Amino acid sequence: MQIRMQVGGEEQVLYLLRDMSKKMPNLKQPLMDFGERVRRRISQRLSGAVLKERTARLKGSLDVTPDNKSVVISAGGRSLRGDAVRYAGIHDKGGTIRPKTKKFLTIPFPGGPADTRTPKRAADFKNTFIAKGIIFQKIGKKEIRPLFILKKQVKIPARPYLFFEDSDINYLRKSIQDYIMGRW
Repeated sequence: MQIRMQVGGEEQVLYLLRDMSKKMPNLKQPLMDFGERVRRRISQRLSGAVLKERTARLKGSLDVTPDNKSVVISAGGRSLRGDAVRYAGIHDKGGTIRPKTKKFLTIPFPGGPADTRTPKRAADFKNTFIAKGIIFQKIGKKEIRPLFILKKQVKIPARPYLFFEDSDINYLRKSIQDYIMGRW
């Protein structure tokens, strides 16, 4: 990072250097401001353009943690509900999901009763049977409805959302310069 200053006279130079030495060790304020700006931008990316928002848990897990010399912007830690958002990384980087304890993954059938804001498990439904890789539910004597699609694995494409844009870096540079020069 390059910081430019224009000063005149020995006294003014010494004053600015003393003042800067007090501010340099603690950049927490401009770093927090930068982190919040980036968190808002990431939150906007998670509102449909990158991912279809269902529960807002991923958005709620975005966190900004500044110290005196750096800022960490993270996703997937504790959400507003208090639980970790385990799928944060796979949505950003992409990858393959495989079942851990069962033979198949149960994917909610699009538009079906299991495709809700609060995901349901196959075990939550009664009167079910499997045909051609789909779990169906019997309703009455003649009606059935699809609940879940069974898959051995699912490939999730990378949908990057956790990144800085050039304008963010320029904003950080200017914020730190303004902070050091006392214009912040």
